[in-house]
Amino acid sequence: MSDQNPNIDQLKDEERLKIDIPVEEEPTGSAAKPSSTDIADEFKRLGRQFADALEAAFNSEEARRMETEVRAGMKSFADEVEKVLHQAKESPTAARVKEEAVGAKERVESGEFARKAQEGMASGLRWLSTELDKLATQFTPAGRPTEQPPTEKQPPAE
Repeated sequence: MSDQNPNIDQLKDEERLKIDIPVEEEPTGSAAKPSSTDIADEFKRLGRQFADALEAAFNSEEARRMETEVRAGMKSFADEVEKVLHQAKESPTAARVKEEAVGAKERVESGEFARKAQEGMASGLRWLSTELDKLATQFTPAGRPTEQPPTEKQPPAE
């Protein structure tokens, strides 16, 4: 083979040379081995630092200024909502709704609503009775008399 085309063994040897990384030997002393108390101490220290940072952030001038702005914004929001509700309460639509509600209350209290509900219920029951009678006649053999449902007197119309 020529020098221009290296053989496979040469390529493998060159690649091994590139990949070989010297391994450092670990010391066999107890001082080099990390202990669990060191980790616990680090977490404790981290927790203290985090708490100190939060406390400093909450007690800073910027935090106080932000709190003041938020409180002022919330008060302004509440004032605007109250103003709109007050205006809506005094609007013609609100007055009309209130009048309709009072009228509905009076109709219920005067019995008009109850009378109409009773009439509707009686009418519905008559219809149901008639329909059940029709159904019963379909299943009754011919020649056997069927009993007619009693007719109900309607209350006088007011």
